[in-house]
Amino acid sequence: MLVLFLMRNIMKGMKIYQFFASFGVIIIAAIARPVFAESSPVEAPIFFRSVNAGYKDDNSSQNYDFFELTKTVGDDLDLSPFKIQYFNSSDNFAGELEFAEPTILRGDSVIFGFNKSPQYQEASSRYLYSFSSSGLASTAGRLRIVQGELVIDEICWGKSVCEQLLPKFATKSSDNRTAVICRSNCEEPFVLEEYYPAINPEAIYIPEPEPVELPSCEGVQLTELYSYYEENSSEQFIELFNSNDYDQDLSVCTLRYKNKNYSLQGKLEANSYTIIQDILLTKDPSAALSVELFDGNGLVGSLTYMHGQKRGASFAYIDGQ
Repeated sequence: MLVLFLMRNIMKGMKIYQFFASFGVIIIAAIARPVFAESSPVEAPIFFRSVNAGYKDDNSSQNYDFFELTKTVGDDLDLSPFKIQYFNSSDNFAGELEFAEPTILRGDSVIFGFNKSPQYQEASSRYLYSFSSSGLASTAGRLRIVQGELVIDEICWGKSVCEQLLPKFATKSSDNRTAVICRSNCEEPFVLEEYYPAINPEAIYIPEPEPVELPSCEGVQLTELYSYYEENSSEQFIELFNSNDYDQDLSVCTLRYKNKNYSLQGKLEANSYTIIQDILLTKDPSAALSVELFDGNGLVGSLTYMHGQKRGASFAYIDGQ
């Protein structure tokens, strides 16, 4: 004998759809509800305004595949703390959309489109998603906005279940509608409309990062080079002068000679000289050679010496020459 029991609210946070016993075997089919932030979606800074899972035609497998976000705050909103997560028709996690830091939403809303939808091919990549090769599933799916561990907002369609349940989307152009979601003072939680917005290229902007000034070697000068030694190469040297009125950390400086870099160490006192002797120099090159001084910001200075060097004579800058 089959006994059917209908039960509700068996446990907190669960919706029970079936509960029955047959021959002593109990089966429970349940769907856990998402854990939302304490504030409702209306009070959250951002939520979903509309979604369309696209339709197929002869030219494309997914037209007007998009979702729309809107904000509740009047000021510009940085989207970088949020992620948009997508769960496919099998309710498996299928990818997420992350935002560069910072990504500023200036308008009231912003459209994000599937990167293979022909209607969005000209849009910047910052407005495109590629959760799967075929876009949002029209049979069923789930999108949610998360901030850290909190679910800010969630919408579902087809057989998927969550707080905001929408109908299955049409797959033909003639039937296609967009679900536009209402958040307050609504007779219905959503309406189906012929709403196919274009992407506004100015809805969000990503500010250029401030240039990072790396530790500088500016003010250190290459002043003398001695290559054509009298007896052996241990006599060779490169001379540096610190023209700054402060001691210079040489570890931020690099010498380059014949395409090889040489890191420096120690400190060079203000208005003082030092010599570098661990670089083997060509004593009389057949063509001009240069010793270059770099820091993290680029080239600081260079010293070039020519063919025709004389034994025991150095090549030096004097009064900037």
